[in-house]
Amino acid sequence: MSSLVDPRSRSAPPGPRETGLPWRPALAGTLALVAISIVFFAQNPTGTLWSTMTPADCAEYCEAHLRCGPLATRPSVQQPLNSWSNAAFVFVGLLALRTRPRALAGLFAASVVLLGIGSFLFHAAITRETQWVDMVGTYAAIIAVAALGLQRLGMPAGAAVVLALVVDAGIARFKWQIDAWVALPLLVLVAAVPMALAVRAGRGAAKAALWPLTLLLLAVALREADVRRVLCWPDSMLFQGHAVWHVLCAASLGASWHFLARLAPPRDELAP
Repeated sequence: MSSLVDPRSRSAPPGPRETGLPWRPALAGTLALVAISIVFFAQNPTGTLWSTMTPADCAEYCEAHLRCGPLATRPSVQQPLNSWSNAAFVFVGLLALRTRPRALAGLFAASVVLLGIGSFLFHAAITRETQWVDMVGTYAAIIAVAALGLQRLGMPAGAAVVLALVVDAGIARFKWQIDAWVALPLLVLVAAVPMALAVRAGRGAAKAALWPLTLLLLAVALREADVRRVLCWPDSMLFQGHAVWHVLCAASLGASWHFLARLAPPRDELAP
């Protein structure tokens, strides 16, 4: 039976050079960061912690949108589930460490961890400054996936990292002039093209390539339901649509990275 299977239809086995950080160390690192954060915010329990920053839209998301009073009346973590759910990004970022090529794995891990920390701070503080960090991290995480895709298409890893950092710097500089509803779909499309080309060439399975898109579409649906108050329980500590958006987006990023990392590496990576 094996002789009837086209070997090109299978992804390359992960092997020791494509294996990321084991889940236990990644989980331990994530929990350590969460524990440090819990201690810090327990010592700084009120919203006055953010009093020097510029307030953002406290009622944009469902969670706690009925408690948008003066900062002194709010807790320092104003949207708990929307904040702590960002640990999923940290976990996914740490999982990618040790993937080859190491420079791109480091870029992806740093970008996704930045997204997790930035989004946590934004939903805790709800300020313009922390929103900037959140969005810059969002762009950077998608760009890092796209950079790995370019490397898998043949671009040298170093060049892919430099290109990603240049784009990251441009976005960070002009973040407030960029329309996220245009830029984010375009970046997702750029990241998806190498995956589609890999499937077309028989280098990866279509089902594996569709998982990131499926997770992302479900995440977007839940985010919109949260924003439009379709699924909205402001004081619930069990469910918040935007918190699930964070988890599903983290899973989508991780699935994208896993798909691309398992592709047969180009020659420059195989060279001694």
